[in-house]
Amino acid sequence: MSLTPSTPTNLGDQLKSFWSRPEGKTGMIFIALAAAAAVYGWAQIVPFIVSMLADTLHMVGLAAILAAVLFVIFSSRTHLLFRLVMRAITGLIIDIDPIGILKDHLSQMRKRRDVMSQQISNVSGQIQYLKNIIDKNSALASENMRLAAHAKKIATTSADQNEQLRMALQMKAKANQAGRLQKSNLSYQQLLNKLQNIYDLLSKWAVHIDFYIEDTDNEVKQAEIEYKTINTAFRAYRTALAVIKGTGDEKELYDQTMEHLAEEAGRKLGEMEDFQRLAQNFMDTIDLENGAVETDALEKLDAYEQKLLTSGAADTAFLLPGATAAPVPVPAGKAPDSPPAAKSAGDYGDMFK
Repeated sequence: MSLTPSTPTNLGDQLKSFWSRPEGKTGMIFIALAAAAAVYGWAQIVPFIVSMLADTLHMVGLAAILAAVLFVIFSSRTHLLFRLVMRAITGLIIDIDPIGILKDHLSQMRKRRDVMSQQISNVSGQIQYLKNIIDKNSALASENMRLAAHAKKIATTSADQNEQLRMALQMKAKANQAGRLQKSNLSYQQLLNKLQNIYDLLSKWAVHIDFYIEDTDNEVKQAEIEYKTINTAFRAYRTALAVIKGTGDEKELYDQTMEHLAEEAGRKLGEMEDFQRLAQNFMDTIDLENGAVETDALEKLDAYEQKLLTSGAADTAFLLPGATAAPVPVPAGKAPDSPPAAKSAGDYGDMFK
């Protein structure tokens, strides 16, 4: 038996890993629970984060829109654009019927003048009403003072004490009533003075307004005559200008038509010139051909005459120069006095064949 210590071969099998031991299993369970808790917590947090970011983006967008709207509202350029647009719209309205606008303004002035006249009439009625009240109160005050004086006289002359007391009280009552009426008349008179001042002022205004309306009416009538006259002259001028120059569309159509006619005339003249050149070439060719034919015919005629002259035949002796006085031989079968028949161009042509 060997004395050397031996290493057991199953040592690796005897040593277990951490995850295979009980604490390892506990650790795996803890990690699994922690992961599940993390996933659950993240699932709860993510919607909040997304909602917060979305709300933040919405808030930023709305703030930008609000800033843009405020900038447009308070921008000087926007104000300028608004004024220009309103001015352009007003210009369109005024340009439609300026005389109608002036007449409408005059009509509105007359309506307001009628309302003012009614108000002046109401003030005049109130003045007359206050005058009547003041006159009535003055009369009543005088009557009360007269009754008070009569009661005082009875009170001082009567022997009956009760009658004296009754007359004294009656005197005091009538005197008090007369005082109240006179005091009321003082207030009414102050109010009447104010109403009279207002009435006088309104009456003066009415006179000036009547003058202003009449003057405006005359001005509108003059403006209407000038406007109609100028419009009539302007329409005549535009008509004359349209006759000379035409409108923009008519002028453009006229120019296009003239260009078309010029092109058409040029094309036709060109075709006619081409035809003229072709016809001239054709005529020149015919002339050349006819000339060539005539030259050839004359050459053949000269050759034939030379042949006849040089042949020595008696029948052609009359062709020689100076032989016209000699008697012309008469062929057999011809009358002596019959002249020789002249040959036609067709006969010469047959000879040249």
